[in-house]
Amino acid sequence: MNLTLGVLVAAGACGLVLRAARIHRDREIVTQLRHDWGRARWQDSDLDWTLQSEAWIESRTDSDRVAGVDAQTWSDLDLDEVVSAVDRTRTGLGRQALYRRLRSGASWSASTHLETLVGRFGSDARFRERTGACLAAAGRALGSGFWVITRPGLIPRAWWYWCFPILSLAMGVSIVVIPLDPRAVLPALVLAVVNIFVRVATSWRLPGVLTPMRQLNPLIGTANCLSRSLRDAGLEAPSIDEDLARLRSLRRVARWVSRDPTTSGELIASGWEYLNIVFLLDANALLFTSRRMEELASVLERVATWVGEVDVAFSVASLRAEPESWCIPEPSVGPSTRIRGVWHPLVESPVPNDADLEPGTGIVISGANMSGKSTYLRTIGVAAVLAHGVHTSPATSWDGPTYRVRSLMGRSDDLLAGKSYYQVEVDGIVALLREAEGEQPTLFLLDEILRGTNTTERLATGEAVLRAFLEGRSGRTPHIVAVATHDGELVARLSDLYTPWHFRETVEPGGLHFDFMRRAGPATTRTAIALLEASGAPAGVVDAARERARQIDETSHR
Repeated sequence: MNLTLGVLVAAGACGLVLRAARIHRDREIVTQLRHDWGRARWQDSDLDWTLQSEAWIESRTDSDRVAGVDAQTWSDLDLDEVVSAVDRTRTGLGRQALYRRLRSGASWSASTHLETLVGRFGSDARFRERTGACLAAAGRALGSGFWVITRPGLIPRAWWYWCFPILSLAMGVSIVVIPLDPRAVLPALVLAVVNIFVRVATSWRLPGVLTPMRQLNPLIGTANCLSRSLRDAGLEAPSIDEDLARLRSLRRVARWVSRDPTTSGELIASGWEYLNIVFLLDANALLFTSRRMEELASVLERVATWVGEVDVAFSVASLRAEPESWCIPEPSVGPSTRIRGVWHPLVESPVPNDADLEPGTGIVISGANMSGKSTYLRTIGVAAVLAHGVHTSPATSWDGPTYRVRSLMGRSDDLLAGKSYYQVEVDGIVALLREAEGEQPTLFLLDEILRGTNTTERLATGEAVLRAFLEGRSGRTPHIVAVATHDGELVARLSDLYTPWHFRETVEPGGLHFDFMRRAGPATTRTAIALLEASGAPAGVVDAARERARQIDETSHR
């Protein structure tokens, strides 16, 4: 009697301790959410986006290849780093959804439910904290390697899997027998060692299956938590509720494998892990649920995608709440786009500039090296990708439509393919010209094209290529081209199609000074000659250089 009472008291005390720990954890989560809201850089500093890229490449569709951001543009615009800089998601699924949304070229305007969520997160602190707590409790592990179990045929099954329930049953029987016959301790220890060995062997024989399968219960628990939060706020998600109802039977088995992070603490999770290893719980779950998981693969995919999208909406809402200028693109009456105060999220102290994008025309940027030409092109490209994908852009205002982006900025020799720098560049230009034959409005970004050849061919071919982007067979194309160049003559030849802008530099006692402000017209400064003079070159050399520059200018304007 006393023993029974002692056990009950101990169990009650443990329950109270666990309850207090959970309350403390929940309070810490809410405190952290309040601290992080509207602040930059929640993401991990050591984030490796390679896995996100590989997952997207495996799952992309034909439409993603057409509308999405191609590898060249993604690299040119440093979009791995950009996505990391704007990532405010709380789960691995959210991080993947953010990457997939920007990489696939998905339009935010087609997802009105996301904008509704973003607005509600921004205006309703209680709803924001309840939803954020669901996401934060799930954590970054939710989504890691998960998608393999949503692909029918990728879950392996073998006849020898039936050893799992046999070993588990033998382990259970030996433990039950121990109070009756202490000699059963020895077979129990032997079975424990065998089961641990089998568990380890199973892990490497079934890579990428057991680990994501253990996310089933956390996924379903997080989705239920989010669904309740939305319902309490008057936001319905009937299709998700139907999917969750279909997953109930699967969740009962999934509880063998792991504990729901929204309802259990570290102590319970650790104890459950020991039971899992000794009794082969996840291996048995694989045996008994593999067929059911294949049947529900599409349902699991929809639920996981929905959780990720809710997390993306939460991330975007926090991004817009930051003190920096993040604007919501607004539609305009005409096809033109006016961007004011656009800045680059990777530049520590960015200088805001404006951009005017008119379909069927282009802008040509000139100026010295390091004056800001390439950064300006990248800034426009990054702003366009974010405006299209998450309806949020680093600018004070964006008036007009958004665009697909294609670029050719960073090039180098392709040693594996045996191609020179010039061949790689020409291949890239030809690929972009083929893209320009399409009707989808595209923003093309080009930096110093054809700089690997002589002046005559560079000017002639450069002019022909840049005109081809905007002059189609039936008139002006719907595209916009922004190009940076050092060739003043090319700027003059394209004046009927391309509006000239430049970045200016000044020579000071300490060297060149750049203010990184865009100005109208072509560049007119002679930085190289001025820098030569400031560095102490003989006066005769400086005078000869200026005279020769004057003669070249006169010849080019005849």
